[in-house]
Amino acid sequence: MNNTDDRDLFSNSDNTDDKDLFSYDNSNNIVEDGTTSFDLNSFSSKTASTTEEKNKKQKKKPKNGKRRAAKVLLTLFLVGLITVSLVVGCFMFYAFTMVDGTMDENLNNLALNFTTTIYVDDGDGNYKEYRRLHGEYNRIWVDYLNPENVELPEDYDGIPQTLAKAFVAIEDKRFSEHEGVDWKRTIGAFINEFVPIYSSRQGGSTITQQLVKNLTDDKSQKASRKVREIMRARYLESKYSKDTILECYLNTIAMGHGTYGVEVAANYYFGKSVKDLSIAECACLAAITKSPTYYAPDDYPEENKERRNNVLYQMYDQGYITKEEYEEAKNTELEIVAEERVLSQNSVNSYFVDGLIDQVVNDLAEKYGYDEAHANQLFYNSGYKIYATVDTDMQAAAEEVFSDTSYAIEGSDGKKMTGGITVMDYEGNVKAIVGGIGEKNTNRGFNNATDAVRQPGSTMKPIAAYAPAIEQDLITYSSIVNDTKTSYNGWTPKNWYNSYWGNITVQYALERSVNSIPVYLVNKMTPQVSYDFLTQKLGITTLNSEDVNLSPLGMGGTNGGLTTLESAAAFAIFGNGGLYYEPSFYTKVTDQDGKTVLQHSTQPTMAISEDTATVMNHLLRTVVYGSKGTGAAAKSYISNMKIYAKTGTSNDQNDLWFVGGTPYYVASCWCGYEVQQAIPSKHSGIALKMWGNVMSKVHSGLEAKEFTDSSYAVEKYYCTSTGNLATDACPEKAVGWYRKSNVPSVCTSHSGTVLGKPGTEDTSSDESSSSSQSSETTSSAE
Repeated sequence: MNNTDDRDLFSNSDNTDDKDLFSYDNSNNIVEDGTTSFDLNSFSSKTASTTEEKNKKQKKKPKNGKRRAAKVLLTLFLVGLITVSLVVGCFMFYAFTMVDGTMDENLNNLALNFTTTIYVDDGDGNYKEYRRLHGEYNRIWVDYLNPENVELPEDYDGIPQTLAKAFVAIEDKRFSEHEGVDWKRTIGAFINEFVPIYSSRQGGSTITQQLVKNLTDDKSQKASRKVREIMRARYLESKYSKDTILECYLNTIAMGHGTYGVEVAANYYFGKSVKDLSIAECACLAAITKSPTYYAPDDYPEENKERRNNVLYQMYDQGYITKEEYEEAKNTELEIVAEERVLSQNSVNSYFVDGLIDQVVNDLAEKYGYDEAHANQLFYNSGYKIYATVDTDMQAAAEEVFSDTSYAIEGSDGKKMTGGITVMDYEGNVKAIVGGIGEKNTNRGFNNATDAVRQPGSTMKPIAAYAPAIEQDLITYSSIVNDTKTSYNGWTPKNWYNSYWGNITVQYALERSVNSIPVYLVNKMTPQVSYDFLTQKLGITTLNSEDVNLSPLGMGGTNGGLTTLESAAAFAIFGNGGLYYEPSFYTKVTDQDGKTVLQHSTQPTMAISEDTATVMNHLLRTVVYGSKGTGAAAKSYISNMKIYAKTGTSNDQNDLWFVGGTPYYVASCWCGYEVQQAIPSKHSGIALKMWGNVMSKVHSGLEAKEFTDSSYAVEKYYCTSTGNLATDACPEKAVGWYRKSNVPSVCTSHSGTVLGKPGTEDTSSDESSSSSQSSETTSSAE
């Protein structure tokens, strides 16, 4: 027996491969019938046919390679298809079962942050835009009506169709066809991420999807965000019309430089409203949205122009504009404004705007129960339309005067004097207000006109003493009162002239700003009655319980004090028939839809009767026109109409006041130092001077006008020595005004015939005192 191993049983060739153990046909192909077949010739020694067989195999290899490559590609395709199908299936299952695609936003009433706009009367009863105020988002809502679906009203001033189509053409040309998602673009953008089928990275978001992103501010980079966006877009499309979605989109998109929405963008870049845009300008705005920074026409004009021309071509290609319109728009050179001034906003607001903001915020908090922070947020972000009371010319005049730093007199400590003024009409509407001397450099800082609560000095006397005393018939225009040294529980009021004049008339006491007489009147009425009159009838809120006393109410040496705003409103009762109007910076505040949010009350309070108001008006004129009047200099500023007024100086001359009114307006001016100190005596008339310079500008060009006297008041001659109605025998007489219900008796000290009603002769001198004290030397102090 030979020592042959197992391998030799099949072949005596040492070159046989392991694969030869499998069944092959003669063509070297595996038998596919599953049976075992052996070809004994294949196990024989090498024969001449071996070379031929190999040659055959080598010839067939190319054919087998192609088949194998095809099989590989087919296999990969099928695996990919199955994978994609599984991914899509899982995605669809996840999207439709696990993702909440609903949105809380109501597109018919979007609760977004919008810019608040202030409007002012242009003088003809029409309101024009004055200022814009906003928080993070500077956005003005503009309506959009599609003329293809509705008939446009004649006064339509919303988004033009050209602008809407410009955005559709470049951002979402199948907008009218899809249901929120453009699957062709979405899939193409997805594939392009892996296989560059486009020259650049493509965005697959539709206008609806972009709106979702704008409303939700969902900036996550995860795939789940895109899923939510798709589902929410489909949700919006199921609930709202295409026109509503497009309107919301055009009002929410970022347009660069802190502007949002097409209206503010049109204002900023072109200085016009969106309704007035040309085709080229519409394309310019549509070009911005791809990258508001890179395509802003002011910063990157060439980049914007290139994309703008693409927008125009797309508009032409999609049939929105004609060939001629396309060519003309493409060759149009745009005039870019791009300045904040066209947005009606200043980096530093005026004192009026500051006061307006404060009042609206306070009124919102009071009416709706908001805390101050929330009310403040609403003001800047609710898109309110505020109809302001300011007269822009008057405001400019007041600002011009107060910008003069020569009024900022240096005090003993080197600090500069400051001041404030409020000008209002006789219905409480603030027309101009300034709260500091020199340049204003901050917003909503300390406003001396509304925030500086200072001792009013002698300007307190008419409102706390004389007016309520006349109203109660305790005195008349010409009542004789005794200027004498009097002690009130150990306290004795002193006059600024350091003496006492004895018996004088009420008129003379007011003209010369005597201290003892108003203290006597407050004591007679009681301080509580006087205090209640100020706080309940004149709306003064800046006094406190310590001011229920003779010195604060009779001489103005208050513990609290007054502001120029409250002072002007209080003195207005002497020029409007006794009516108190709460001072206001606005008439109405509405939301974006025109619904009234706040309405300033125009219902006044009858502070004093109209006849008392007439008597007080004439008494206060003697402060200006009396021969010894402390405010005599005021008449040089306004010469063609009468002024009623009162000067005021606080303790130690820390505060100087002048409050006065004409038939048109009333104004209160205060000057002093932030840290109280005496104002140099040589500048004791500075408040009157500043009042005069402002009011002369305010009244420039106005027609002469007279105050209206009450029919319940009457003018009579009176005897200056007795205060009673004069007879022809009275040696000295003057003209006084009286309530018909409280006319003094006839003078019996000088027998004669009672004089009739004063004639039409010039009575300007009659509004001065003729008493024996008229020869006293006038002092500028009080």
